[in-house]
Amino acid sequence: MLIKDQIFIFASHEAYPDKAVDLALKLSKGAEKPLCFLSYLDKKVKADKGFIDKVHQDWIRKMEADAPYGVSAHVLPSKAAFYPFMENAEASMLIFQLSEHKGYNKVQPFLTLSRELRIPYIFTKPYFEPINLSKVVIPVTFLIEDREKGPFSSSFGRFFGSELLMMPANDYGSSAKKNTQAIVTLLDKFKLPYSFIEAKKDSFKVELEATLRCEELQAGLVLISASRSYGLDDILFGPKELHCINEAAVPIMLINPRADLYVLCG
Repeated sequence: MLIKDQIFIFASHEAYPDKAVDLALKLSKGAEKPLCFLSYLDKKVKADKGFIDKVHQDWIRKMEADAPYGVSAHVLPSKAAFYPFMENAEASMLIFQLSEHKGYNKVQPFLTLSRELRIPYIFTKPYFEPINLSKVVIPVTFLIEDREKGPFSSSFGRFFGSELLMMPANDYGSSAKKNTQAIVTLLDKFKLPYSFIEAKKDSFKVELEATLRCEELQAGLVLISASRSYGLDDILFGPKELHCINEAAVPIMLINPRADLYVLCG
């Protein structure tokens, strides 16, 4: 029987996803949710379900002592089964760990895979420093859906004690500032700590700026919105979130920009 409301860790079976596990354990303890390793069978992956199950069990034994709410594993029969499974599982969150293994080191296929998800999804890399959620950067653009960053920002403040670094885009218009104020109003209701960071870039570049400034700001995670839809430039050169993930030295958390696709992660 599938346990509902888990945090899923998606990674190649060829390497233990240490940074994804590090982050998942922190999220699990803060939000009091169980963990589950997830993968699917693919032509590019030369391993059968039995072998992958064995690898997952080795991983579980390695980290289960640090997972107070439990940890399990599941192997899907194909990529096509991914979205229906995630919907049925009522997943809380999904963490990807990129790797050098073919099929797991490219970001765009996982972005495409996740576009209809109703949950936040996070990208980590094996060479990241130890995960630190004491500060989280929240870049805010002029898009109205950026107000949806409010509930997730609140969750980091409430459940993980994160200081929230609000970075409204440096636009000529006032939409980004209004969106930021809407988020701050929610944070004030919970009396959560936050500060304002002055951005140099406008709404089209502020999320990348936030990503590149994490070392300076001593931040351990960036919260961004996925693109509404892919235009020609996105198809040719990649969407904005792809560039953020490629440049990131800390985890990048994405939420999908549709009003009907949000649930609180807490």
